[in-house]
Amino acid sequence: MLKTASLKADNAVDIINMLAEHLNTSTEKDNNEYCFDILENMGSGYIKAINFDSGISIIEADVLLNKSLNLEFRKETLNPLVIMLNIESPILHHISSSDENLKIERFESLMFSNDMKDYHSITIKENTPTSFIKIYINRKEFESKLSDFLDDLSPDLETLFMDLNGVNLFHYNGHYSLGVSEALDEIKNCEQDGLMRSMFIESKVYEILTLHFQQYSDDLEGPEGRKILRRSTMDKIEKAATLVKNEMATTCSVNQLAKKVGLNQNTLQAGFQHMFNSSVNDYVRTKRIEKAKELIETTDLNITEITYNVGINSRSYFSKLFKEKYKLTPKQYLKRYRNSKTA
Repeated sequence: MLKTASLKADNAVDIINMLAEHLNTSTEKDNNEYCFDILENMGSGYIKAINFDSGISIIEADVLLNKSLNLEFRKETLNPLVIMLNIESPILHHISSSDENLKIERFESLMFSNDMKDYHSITIKENTPTSFIKIYINRKEFESKLSDFLDDLSPDLETLFMDLNGVNLFHYNGHYSLGVSEALDEIKNCEQDGLMRSMFIESKVYEILTLHFQQYSDDLEGPEGRKILRRSTMDKIEKAATLVKNEMATTCSVNQLAKKVGLNQNTLQAGFQHMFNSSVNDYVRTKRIEKAKELIETTDLNITEITYNVGINSRSYFSKLFKEKYKLTPKQYLKRYRNSKTA
């Protein structure tokens, strides 16, 4: 049976204190950080929370439950702006006035605010590793940070931030960027203590907020106008690189490779430039020549056989590429290598 906890609070610390009470446990306070471990009869893991200045607070959860848990988040005095960043397995999100659930996938974020009649909930499924970070922004308290910058805000961000009490329903979902992913990893793996830990995590929260709002503005440009690479996109770039290595003998254009991993050509090129400092074609050529060198050293194949094995149809072109990288033709390298083995 699904267990439900109704949490009526507007900041992270109050929320996990209520949740701990509901789960028949209690939080432990370490400086400004509150934490409780999941009881053994419910599973394993932990949930932490920190409140910072200017209305910013954060929940970090990393759990494996043996029974599904539904968390209802209801407002106490106002509706904060909430950013949920999912790190692990899919999580179901529900708005009370809707009949549908939104599945927040791994590497996806959800930014939302309730209106005056709605509340939101998430469902953590049983026997499913679950890890996420939620950032709460009390816009009434955060307003002091924005007062000098209102003229610089885009109309969309101004509308979002100036809804101080949260009277308008807002919802934005998408894959978060590689920069956000790296900042999340740094929060989860922070080994600092005391003041240094608090300052470090707070700095990373602001870094995530900066990157996330940049991404929100970027997404308003539409799929073809986006300039920020998402974390999920980088997984597809890595998949493309693996395909290049594993299917080297197959001649494949940039367009064909992009279609295989579900990206457009421009995004694929931008991803290879970011990850490998190389165009797709240069990366393919480099990997083919490196593989050719490996085949010379580990097999009895002749140069022509090796040429076709790495997906190059011209022996003269292969020889040219090989010499550019290793300063010897394939034939010269083969002779030198095999002479050294018999010496």
